Amino acid sequence: MKTELRQKAIDMRVDDEASYSEIRKKLGVAKSTLSYWLREHPLSSKRISELRKSGWEKGEASREKYRNTMREKKEKIRARVYQTEKEKFQNLSQETLYVAGLMLYSAEGGKKDAHRITLANTDVAIILFFIKWVQMFFDIETRQLRFQLHLYENMNIRKEEKFWRDSFSGKIKKSQFYKTQIRPLKAGSFTYKGSNNHGTCSIFVSSTEKKVKLIQSIRAFFDLHKI
Repeated sequence: MKTELRQKAIDMRVDDEASYSEIRKKLGVAKSTLSYWLREHPLSSKRISELRKSGWEKGEASREKYRNTMREKKEKIRARVYQTEKEKFQNLSQETLYVAGLMLYSAEGGKKDAHRITLANTDVAIILFFIKWVQMFFDIETRQLRFQLHLYENMNIRKEEKFWRDSFSGKIKKSQFYKTQIRPLKAGSFTYKGSNNHGTCSIFVSSTEKKVKLIQSIRAFFDLHKI
């Protein structure tokens, strides 16, 4: 039920550029809940001005403007913190990068298949990092990599396939992708408009020897660094 309400709220915000008060009246959702659901969907200054002129509910325009101002302040803070943290990572050692990849695989990687390294994620940056990591530390050539996309039936399948291929800057051939898996929508499926969701991309490297090295490296790390 909450998933459906959230989708309706986002639809009203994105498609109709509705205000919080309009959405609350129609859906009966608490203001605090809407603030969380719609935090990534601000109204434009132009839309706020239009609604003010059309006799918007008293104080609503000011509140929308305040939300946008606070959002901009938060973005500036994030940008400053990002730059500070980025500078710390300019000159990481090979050992540090190796451990970073081991921790990523320990959390997100496939453990059951003894003959294949497998990692799936919705974040392009994580997939790109892992490609670079296995090439750097496991002597994997680009042509050895295989990929598969997992998308939902309500997505523009060709558009999302192109999105992932373009993300690899032309370094991955179309022939390296297995057939895309298209999943039916279920309650709770991620379908929100305006999100950065492009489905899930899985990366595969077939090698029993390299899988042994990876798993044993993770095991050795945790054995040595117990509390």
